[in-house]
Amino acid sequence: MKFFLAGFFLLCGITLQTVWAQKLPSQTEINTARQYYQQAEAFEQKGNYSASVPLFNQASVLFQKNKKWAEKIDCDNKLSRSLYLVGKYPEALEKANQTLKEIFTKQPIDSSKAISTYITLGHVHLIKAEYPQALNYQQKALLLRIATLGQLHPDVADSYNLIGNIYFGQGEYPKALEYHQKSLKVRRATLNETHLGIGNSYYYIGNVYFITGQYDKGLEYHLKGLQIRKAALGEIHLDVGNSLNSIGNNYHYKGEYDKALEYHQKALHIRRTLFGENHPSVAGSYNNIGNVYHLTGEFDKALEYHQKGLQIRLVVFGEQHLDVADSYHVFGNLYSEKGDYDKALEYYQKSLQIRSSILPEMHPGRASSHQTIGSIYLIKGESSKALEYYQKALQIRRVALGESHPHVATSYNDIGNVFELRKDYKTALEYHLKALQIKCSGLGEKHPKVADAYYNLGNVYLMQGDYETALDYHQMALLIRRSVFGENHPSIGESYTQHGILYLAKKDYAKAAAYHNQALHHFLKIFGTSHPSVADSYNQLGKVYAQQGQLRKALQLYQQAIIANVPAFQDTLVARNPILAGQTKPYLTSKTLLVSLRTKAKVLETSFNQSHDTTDLLVAYQTACLTDSLANKIQRNQESESDKVAFNASTVELYQQALPLCLKLYNLTRQQTYLDKAFYFAERGKSSVLLSSLLESKAKIFAGIPDSLLQQDQNLRSQLAQYTQHLAKELNKGTEADSAKLISYQNQLFNAHRQKEKLVNQFEEFYPRYYDLKYQAAVVSPQQLQEKLTDRTVVLEYALSPDALQVFMLGNHFFEVKSIPIDSLFERQLDAFRDAIVLKDADLYRQVAYKLYRILIPSSIPANTKSLIIIPDGKLNLFPFEALLTQAGKVKLNRSGAYLLHKYNVSYAYSGRLLYERLMQTKETTAKHLLALAPVFADSMLSHSAATSKIKLGSKQHYALHQEITRIGTQIAEEQPIMPLLASEGEVETIGQLFRAKGARAQVYLYQKATEDHLKSPDISQYNYLHLATHGFVNQTFPELSGLMLAQNNPGPEDGILYTGEIYNLHLNADLVTLSACETGLGKLAQGEGVIGLSRALLFAGAKNIVVSLWKVSDESTANLMKYFYQALLAGKDKATALQIAKRKLINHSSYRSPFYWAPFILIGK
Repeated sequence: MKFFLAGFFLLCGITLQTVWAQKLPSQTEINTARQYYQQAEAFEQKGNYSASVPLFNQASVLFQKNKKWAEKIDCDNKLSRSLYLVGKYPEALEKANQTLKEIFTKQPIDSSKAISTYITLGHVHLIKAEYPQALNYQQKALLLRIATLGQLHPDVADSYNLIGNIYFGQGEYPKALEYHQKSLKVRRATLNETHLGIGNSYYYIGNVYFITGQYDKGLEYHLKGLQIRKAALGEIHLDVGNSLNSIGNNYHYKGEYDKALEYHQKALHIRRTLFGENHPSVAGSYNNIGNVYHLTGEFDKALEYHQKGLQIRLVVFGEQHLDVADSYHVFGNLYSEKGDYDKALEYYQKSLQIRSSILPEMHPGRASSHQTIGSIYLIKGESSKALEYYQKALQIRRVALGESHPHVATSYNDIGNVFELRKDYKTALEYHLKALQIKCSGLGEKHPKVADAYYNLGNVYLMQGDYETALDYHQMALLIRRSVFGENHPSIGESYTQHGILYLAKKDYAKAAAYHNQALHHFLKIFGTSHPSVADSYNQLGKVYAQQGQLRKALQLYQQAIIANVPAFQDTLVARNPILAGQTKPYLTSKTLLVSLRTKAKVLETSFNQSHDTTDLLVAYQTACLTDSLANKIQRNQESESDKVAFNASTVELYQQALPLCLKLYNLTRQQTYLDKAFYFAERGKSSVLLSSLLESKAKIFAGIPDSLLQQDQNLRSQLAQYTQHLAKELNKGTEADSAKLISYQNQLFNAHRQKEKLVNQFEEFYPRYYDLKYQAAVVSPQQLQEKLTDRTVVLEYALSPDALQVFMLGNHFFEVKSIPIDSLFERQLDAFRDAIVLKDADLYRQVAYKLYRILIPSSIPANTKSLIIIPDGKLNLFPFEALLTQAGKVKLNRSGAYLLHKYNVSYAYSGRLLYERLMQTKETTAKHLLALAPVFADSMLSHSAATSKIKLGSKQHYALHQEITRIGTQIAEEQPIMPLLASEGEVETIGQLFRAKGARAQVYLYQKATEDHLKSPDISQYNYLHLATHGFVNQTFPELSGLMLAQNNPGPEDGILYTGEIYNLHLNADLVTLSACETGLGKLAQGEGVIGLSRALLFAGAKNIVVSLWKVSDESTANLMKYFYQALLAGKDKATALQIAKRKLINHSSYRSPFYWAPFILIGK
């Protein structure tokens, strides 16, 4: 055996030494050391580890001074364990490693001391989730025990338990069970059946069954363990308390809350008797009791017990301890369940801050915080932020726990929920099916986590309209939940709710109402009358009755939903609404309240249509205004632009509903207020996110923020654009994407976004002017806009809904609105109009162009009108109004008099407020300075084919080439062919000559000199005219990958593509930017926001006016159009008139008369 030990220590890399004392020790100091040691042990036994640490330290110093190495090592083993228990993990590791070295160098080898040290090291690495290291040390302890004690010894059984606990932490529950059963086998072979060791094995096995959802088995083993522990240790012992605690947890998850409470209170009694009030185990009991009260809906009691637990932990450990972080996390859960998501987020972030300061980056504890923070953002509708946090949690869990861990499956479910919210059901299903496979494999098919996976799959199939598959999954989820929890659990109510939604989709109103009523009664029983789930159930029931035409019943239910969501509001009269203004947080959840108020307003208007009771209409109006205020507040609190755009899309229905409501009141009362409000609602559905971004940019300039912080903000914006672009490029590769790169880019984005959030919070807190300017009124009144219009200018603002088109007409001295009923035919006519132009189908064009003219252009426009400014909506954003025919019949298309273009010059604006901002700007400087770029691409591989430049526009070959350009633009494949734009060289040279002929400065760059660097240079702000003659491309899936192609294969960091994100970060001061390229006016059409593409980015970057194209164009016709445009512009014409003149001239050109050539170019501006 001695030879084995020597070999073992040599394998550990330790040189054996023996150091003996050189002089006689001071007996007084040794006695003092022993007193310190005994006092420290007393504190340790009471759980007061903070008090034990300094005493063990003092004893250790004296033992070392007097070379009492055996006692010092025992003392240091205790010290490192106490350091570990107070959360000082680096210090614990340092001390344990030092002790290990002393064991092998300062005295004859004592394996028992080495075992103790290995065990402590294993504990510390386990808490840090460093599972390989933890396993290594516990296996060393096991080997030493087997070597010194043999296979069949109770201490060997203890080591099996310790190794089982590591596998438990890793989520490898079968292995954990295997080791705990090994421990039980050894103990049964060496001890009698009633021995305490047998009871301990039962305890650990019970824990595994509990975590795998086998609560009955878990209960069986814990009860057996409790019986043995009581017999061996008596009623009042820590281990007995731990068994009672575990039994309470099993009853908790079985939904038997009374029994759970009974056992947790017994555990609490034992722990308080043994340790007094201020002990970590007492805090644990308070938390468990709080959890039970939480689930029974007794929020105040839950809060009371969790606060007690937190106070103890703060006293014992101080703020920076993992147990305190756990308490904060529990508070987050509590407030989340209550529906106070802001408070929940506050606690989750406090928990994350502590965990981040103590735990390594790849620790599951940090992943848990990221996950719950993501869940709050998802509830708040901020899916982009939620996805970032969920991806961070997933990344950590995959590294720390492995792919097959149930927590990884939970992350897959979370990410699937984000994609479901985004209506990307294919991706959502992929994630949920991954989750299901892992959960079934690791937890068994009857686990509640498997039920969650079924529930999520049911939701996706429901959204896809596959009701039978959805029903199958929801029924499986409900079956498992009932078998595990019984009836008294929140998840049962959630299942009832989804069944109700499903049956409503199938128009089975009776079943829908029955399930929603079950859910309502369920939530009322658990949570009481004031809770988001209760409010949601009332909303769902209201929807069922509203669809059946039982409007009064529906209204009563929506009123109850509002009452359940706004604790201070208890008025059941439908005519009353809560007061939300001036209160910090009067409601539990904004999204649910938004639904209640919007649907209440809608049902009231429907009721008015039947009863003609003006009271219904007035209350509907008041409710719609209140809903709008709430929506505005929600949007203000969102940070991500994509989340704001998504939220806008979700509120479009509100504005489409509120606008005609206002018009009805105007028609009844003739009060101008209602007409103004109708215009307000038309504006609220247009480009509000772009406007808020512009206001924020302006706020930074005028808020007195130091240049150093502004530079920091600019750097972060550049980083975010770069990381977003890199991530989108990789995602665009689909299945060929590099997973390591995806993770890297996601991490970079996550960190940059968190830095940006901190910086914005700093701006808002320390620079009040920034906050005021950022959140100033974002909507212009009709009167404000009218004051800025000339006598011969008319603004036409459109508001499009599925059944109506509202056309607001504003002039200097008049303001009116026209309502036109429409149906799906209108949208088909819009598509046919565009198709007819692009395909040059004259007959189809004549059929629709005049019909649409009669619908879209009011006949009451004053005869002296010269200019039309169009503010489009929906698909009208992609519609060239000037190509409408103003005459019916077989009109000749080869003269400009046939088109709206002949009657008016036409320009476009994204919203009335953006137009107002443009009209408020100072007049442009008389000095003109042009920068023109044309890469031409004549040296492209495609240019070697003489046939390339002669490819017919609109042909299959042309389409294929354009698709190639888009592919190259989004994938940056080096040395790929690009279709040359041979006419673009003459185009920019001619424009440059026109500027110089007028005495203006013109800088023209061609071929390889037409690089990105010119646009990213600080000198760009010197140019007030920018002209880019190149290829543009639009990526609908990833708008950030839309861009402009410039000179390729240049040395330096730039890739020859100016992407949308890069455009946002340009510093333009241009009065006009002209994009003489294909489809530069296109982009992703977002409901409630308009086109998200290059033109939007240019406006943000500082362009005052933009000329862009709506479809693929010929470079030769474009060159002619641009020449005519700049000739008129430099002759003193305004931009809209100059473009009108250019288009007329092109119509007179024999080759380019078709609208295909001149209609795509539009002016955004004035």
